[in-house]
Amino acid sequence: MAEVSRPLLPRYQPTGDVVADKATWRSLVRAARRELVDGWSEADRAARAEALAQAGLQWVQEHAARAGLGLDRLTVTAFEPMRTEPPAQRLTGALRQAGARVLVPITLARPRLDWADLADPTRGPLGEAVLAQVDVALIPGLAVSEAGVRLGQGGGYYDHTLPRLHNLTAARRVPVVVVLHDHEVVPQVPADEHDAVVDAVLRPGTGVVGLGR
Repeated sequence: MAEVSRPLLPRYQPTGDVVADKATWRSLVRAARRELVDGWSEADRAARAEALAQAGLQWVQEHAARAGLGLDRLTVTAFEPMRTEPPAQRLTGALRQAGARVLVPITLARPRLDWADLADPTRGPLGEAVLAQVDVALIPGLAVSEAGVRLGQGGGYYDHTLPRLHNLTAARRVPVVVVLHDHEVVPQVPADEHDAVVDAVLRPGTGVVGLGR
């Protein structure tokens, strides 16, 4: 995929007010995302979608092989991206085509999520207990630090969900991978102690890269 110019995020300089810093950073990231995708042609978007699909599918296949499983036995969480989010639709389609079960979130009252099977057009809720079946968690975000600390949209949904996922799957290690644009891995993000920490990041330009190691 050809490299294109992209907005860069400034280095985070803590002010001592994490709440205000998070608000500022969310505004910065959202503005950078709008600038990025507004400059894409349809071919640009398609190229990034294909890069995410190829890299993400390969990584999930390798994870499944290490666990001694076929993709048709895997359950993966993902998400249905908004316009400015990384175009992950082709990845979820590739996972489904390979036989994986893909779950997507249904937003409830903060900070709770329910889950539905992406193959179900009615998006019927399955309940939080379905997380016990998850083998890989692909999640959205706004940015992530090199240590793996995720900056989310501010609803607290994944800060609430990921500890519950880990509790429900305590007998096995479920990797959590945040899906971002290429410029959204930074040295540090504004963070509280409760903010989710992820294992890796998936980006169009670099594929899956481990964090916090």
